[in-house]
Amino acid sequence: MERDVDLKRAPSGVFDSVRHLLASIAAHLHTRLELFSIELAEEKQRLITLLCHVVTALFLFCATVALTMLLIIAAYWDTPYRLYVIGSLALLVLIATYVVFAKVRDQLRSGPRLFEASLHELYKDRQHLDSQR
Repeated sequence: MERDVDLKRAPSGVFDSVRHLLASIAAHLHTRLELFSIELAEEKQRLITLLCHVVTALFLFCATVALTMLLIIAAYWDTPYRLYVIGSLALLVLIATYVVFAKVRDQLRSGPRLFEASLHELYKDRQHLDSQR
């Protein structure tokens, strides 16, 4: 009778082992997909925030430049230097625009690598599986 109880507790064969293996694989994939979805949501939020900041900064920058240029042009309107002032202001705005876009480009390049944590976990899984061979 004790022998029957021990047989019921032990795995009943290959099918139970395969079922257990598939359940483990499914649980592992589920964990990795959860991590992937969290990283995707974080990256989406970061990009939306970055875009909002860029649009706001561009709007404020353009408004400031336009008002400043209008003030300077009005101050020099009755002088023979007004065309030089307008050209200088246009060149200044062009240089400032280049600097701002260079900063945005650098910020986009320096951001975290997309799905870095997921890739790291998959790399660790692969190393673990390779070490068991």
